[in-house]
Amino acid sequence: MAASPVVTSKRRQEAVRGVRTEVVCTAFSNAVLVVVTQYGKMGTLVYVDPDTVGDNVGRPSLSTKVLLGKDE
Repeated sequence: MAASPVVTSKRRQEAVRGVRTEVVCTAFSNAVLVVVTQYGKMGTLVYVDPDTVGDNVGRPSLSTKVLLGKDE
């Protein structure tokens, strides 16, 4: 019996305005990690959390928090 991976990842590479851009999405049980790079390395890690809004369903709101790197 073949073991399934603990986490599932998908990787894609495309040119964005002529610059090679890599995107890696990794699904965990409670979150999704999305890494986008044009330099081949990760510079800033930002946590994005959808806010719960009762009346304003049509306009999602997101909170962000820098976990690694510069908070600009």
